[in-house]
Amino acid sequence: MRRGVGSSLLLHIGIVLLVRICCIAADVAPAPAHDVVPHEGRPIHAAPSWFPEAPPLPPPSGEVIVAATVEELFAAVERVGPGGTVLLADGHYKLLRPVVLTGKTNITMRSAAGDPIRVVLSGRGWDSEARGDDILHIGRCEGVTLADLTFADCRSYGVKVEAENGPKDVHIYNCRFRDIGVRAIKGSAGQDPSVRAVRGSVRYCRFENTRVPPADWLFGGDYISAIDMMALEDWTFSDNVFRNIKGRNGGGRAAIFLWVRSRRVTVERNLMIDCDRGVAFGNPGQSTANIDGRAPAYVSDGIIRNNFIAGGPDCGIELWYAEGVKIYHNSIWRPERNWQRGIRIGTGTNRTEIANNLVHGEIRFEGGQAELRDNLSGRLDGYFADPQSGDLRLTPSATGAIDQGVSLPDVTEDIRRRPRDGRVDLGAWEFDKQQGK
Repeated sequence: MRRGVGSSLLLHIGIVLLVRICCIAADVAPAPAHDVVPHEGRPIHAAPSWFPEAPPLPPPSGEVIVAATVEELFAAVERVGPGGTVLLADGHYKLLRPVVLTGKTNITMRSAAGDPIRVVLSGRGWDSEARGDDILHIGRCEGVTLADLTFADCRSYGVKVEAENGPKDVHIYNCRFRDIGVRAIKGSAGQDPSVRAVRGSVRYCRFENTRVPPADWLFGGDYISAIDMMALEDWTFSDNVFRNIKGRNGGGRAAIFLWVRSRRVTVERNLMIDCDRGVAFGNPGQSTANIDGRAPAYVSDGIIRNNFIAGGPDCGIELWYAEGVKIYHNSIWRPERNWQRGIRIGTGTNRTEIANNLVHGEIRFEGGQAELRDNLSGRLDGYFADPQSGDLRLTPSATGAIDQGVSLPDVTEDIRRRPRDGRVDLGAWEFDKQQGK
């Protein structure tokens, strides 16, 4: 049912509270177990104090539908029209089937309080063994924003973006993803080379798992990732934090894994800690979405810049069948288990430039081609504030990095968005000589 229409966020929150008071006064029976319950209050790790917080979104405009139960959520999604907003009251929405957005234009789905911790959408659970235990699908839509929500505890996908249906302008903003069994965000694709998910972003989100898959899951428990998307065009992944995205044997996919006919993708200012892999453009294998007989070109004309990538048993950044990619100003710290795999330039990679990176590890060619300039790799002990915890801020001892870079027009700021003026530093962090940090 429609609860209210207007432009003031406070008004809509007040409506939700009034509805709840009325339900108590009327002695309404409690919701069933699969419906909304008080949220569990299990926030994931906080980002470092220097890491930017998401600027709050403006109050919703246009028609607003307030939902406070699972039934109301499904009804609101069905009814919301162009330019409308579905506003979710505080609570834990336990879903027995996915929310499906299709045929929607310029809609927003967000928490009423603007706080992702206070609205949790979950599936049947990590251990449910339920096929298709997804939380939300986005299909043939133009203009969808998901904001200030937590997606947690499902066996398969948190959010699925169906590139085979040509969605446009999909934006996931200030959301939390916790304990998603296969992919927190999945982007599927068909075989039509002309159909992609066009113009989208994942910004200011947090991804964290507290569990690893059991051995009887796919690939011995290694088929897991935070973001795995295909057939993208003009997408940005920025200002996100990833922690503990791991397979059972250390062979999980990358925290951000992009492939199959993706182009003009930007990955910037992300923090990745103790994930099996950091960023992967492409992989050495084949996809069912490839066109038979054609050599794969997984990602073209993309940029990976100003990221912190620390820990994990496999690789910091890897490229396979990637063309025209720029890898600039990343700070990477590899542990001893796989120290050599800082940056891997794999088969099918060409027209690629790798510059101003700071790598405690190695930059390795494994069948691909790239131009290397002004990078520093090797044993960089003492260069980073606390690499074991993912803190790759430069220390005064990082003399081989400070003022040693070349100015690049594609990178005018560091990971904090502080300007890079004059002689720039290697890596994602620009050292402040006056403050000594």
